[in-house]
Amino acid sequence: MVGPSSVDTQKLTLTVEAQRPAARRELPAPPPGSESGLVSDFDDLKVSARYGGWIPTSDQQRGGKSTASLAAVRGGANHSAGALRVAGEVVAGADFAWAGALFHPGASPAEAVNLSAKHTISFWARGDGGSYSVAVLTESNSGQIPQVQAFAAGPEWKQFTFPLSDFETDGHDITGVGFLRAQEPGRFAFEIDQVEIR
Repeated sequence: MVGPSSVDTQKLTLTVEAQRPAARRELPAPPPGSESGLVSDFDDLKVSARYGGWIPTSDQQRGGKSTASLAAVRGGANHSAGALRVAGEVVAGADFAWAGALFHPGASPAEAVNLSAKHTISFWARGDGGSYSVAVLTESNSGQIPQVQAFAAGPEWKQFTFPLSDFETDGHDITGVGFLRAQEPGRFAFEIDQVEIR
């Protein structure tokens, strides 16, 4: 019985129908070149990747004034041939100020790829002793500040490994992995090498 009050009701018959569960969306195949887990070792002394690519990133995308540049340099982790040098300046003023390097696993920075078979992000880093962040961008959190994990780039090479779950993703729609200086104004420089998503 339904009505606006207990003295003004009507009897209705309702039929409850079972709903079929929504069909699970078929995920695309992982990008070619991602099978081994190695993204870049920079031993060819080029800013290159086994799949996808590298670009500088900064808050200029949102009206800020921070800057970043990328260059392949000699002398990588574990006495390897090369590494990626990331340098620039974080300029205060943006709501969220950042600058650094972005690896995009797709053909373009906006393309999401399926890396759900992978479980960790691993890389080596050294630098000016500053605090930096690794961030994972996904199609699901597009337009939001991504989850980040901190690392310190000291004068000696050090390996860092983070589970993908630390970034609140299962890896099915990754659009980028950033290596950033964030919210700390000033010039910066660090190097990364042997970047892997395994």
